[in-house]
Amino acid sequence: MRTSGTASRPGADRRARLLRLLALPVLSLLVLASALTAPTGAEAASSKYGNARYHQWSFVTSHNAYANTNVNWPFPAPNQSQSIKEQLEGGVRGLMLDTYDPKGTGPVELCHGGTSLCYEQFNSALLTVVNFLQKNPQEVVTIFLENYASRETLSKAVTDLLDAKGAGKMLFDQNDWGIFSSNWPRLKDMVSANQRLVIFQDSWGDVAAGSGTLMNTWSHTVENRYSYGLGQPFGCESRNGNALNTNPMPGTTGLTPLFTMNQFSSDNPDPKAYAKIDNGTQLKSRIEKSCRPAAGGRNPNFVAVDYYQLSDNSGLTPVSVVDELNRDNYVFEPDPAVWTVNDAKQYVSTYGTNRCMVRGDEFPDGSGGLVTQRACANPAPSSHQWTATKPNYDGKGHYWIKAGNGSCLTVPYNNGTPPGAGTQLFWWPCETKWFSGSQLWNVMPTNTDSNGQSHGYYFINQWTGKCLTLDPGTSTAKAGKVTQAACPKR
Repeated sequence: MRTSGTASRPGADRRARLLRLLALPVLSLLVLASALTAPTGAEAASSKYGNARYHQWSFVTSHNAYANTNVNWPFPAPNQSQSIKEQLEGGVRGLMLDTYDPKGTGPVELCHGGTSLCYEQFNSALLTVVNFLQKNPQEVVTIFLENYASRETLSKAVTDLLDAKGAGKMLFDQNDWGIFSSNWPRLKDMVSANQRLVIFQDSWGDVAAGSGTLMNTWSHTVENRYSYGLGQPFGCESRNGNALNTNPMPGTTGLTPLFTMNQFSSDNPDPKAYAKIDNGTQLKSRIEKSCRPAAGGRNPNFVAVDYYQLSDNSGLTPVSVVDELNRDNYVFEPDPAVWTVNDAKQYVSTYGTNRCMVRGDEFPDGSGGLVTQRACANPAPSSHQWTATKPNYDGKGHYWIKAGNGSCLTVPYNNGTPPGAGTQLFWWPCETKWFSGSQLWNVMPTNTDSNGQSHGYYFINQWTGKCLTLDPGTSTAKAGKVTQAACPKR
């Protein structure tokens, strides 16, 4: 029986019968949950970052993180309204700090514009970061120091604090990874090695601190300028010489410079008021229209803002903007739901060995057929070819996935009830006004290698929310199944 109010559809009853034959059993979520164990640190890091390298990830970064209202910052106006601890807990993963040594012998202080305004010791802020990292073993935090302390005093302050916390090996050591020739490591490898605290300083070359390195900012990063007068930031002009699209970093053979995007104007007397304008719609637009193009198509790695939690749009904050960047930058492990598309219009699975999505056998009544996967062919016949085309009746950015014969990739209708995971897909005549969404797909780009050179996609069905998926159980058969299943997990 059809769901009340659902229009009939050609072949619906036959499709329902086929669905019952083709559907795979679905394990109860409760049974599955009881069988799972807590992920290891490496597994959790892989789930969070995939195979993305450090230079492929984006981090919300707080400008003058120490200049916040929690330390009674009087003048000039504070740049943040939360303590460093609260910033980290709120999603900030990059901190900009100004370090001074007023006495010349330590302790190192966090000051602004000279030593007359110092409100917190550096080791107190660093302790907050180390405590956070020890409590959150998959996170990576980067600190940028505008430094005026001596090399010896700063290095000793870092080393003493880390040793006192039993975290001496937590500081990133570029020598362990050979970054100048082999580029930045994968984030999950940094997590596995527990080198999750990255510190840059702008005073000298690279300086050893304990078992790690205080890296020189300007030999590892590029950034745009931050002084724009009293207006909003605009354009994306490089600061300090190196163009934003520099790659590799001069003097190296393989180092991709990290890109810091300064989304604030240091000339503004009221950072809070301007942050409400700069941090939402304007931030997203500037990345897309100015800074990403200026950086040669790369997203900023560090999005530096004042009052990071404020925005002109409650649904669009620096944290949400950066999360969206990372959805695109995530590098998936080989996954049954991730596909590459080659020049021959073949959808090639990243999970199987040379397995392509293929238009399979036709139904006896000639109304459509099954979608299968088999060894990729060269040259690719029409049955192996698919294109993504925007339908003329949908204005929401969805796509038809059209076979070489003009038919559309379709989730079986099942008399109006969305079918479950494991359901084999059909190729079916493209419909021009059916609104279940069974032929509409969101096309989600992603990376498929840790160098950012190979790109793939996962395809989400608009009706069921499940993804176009190679069936692993039949991936060695002459003609296996292509199904819908849960989308890749992040």
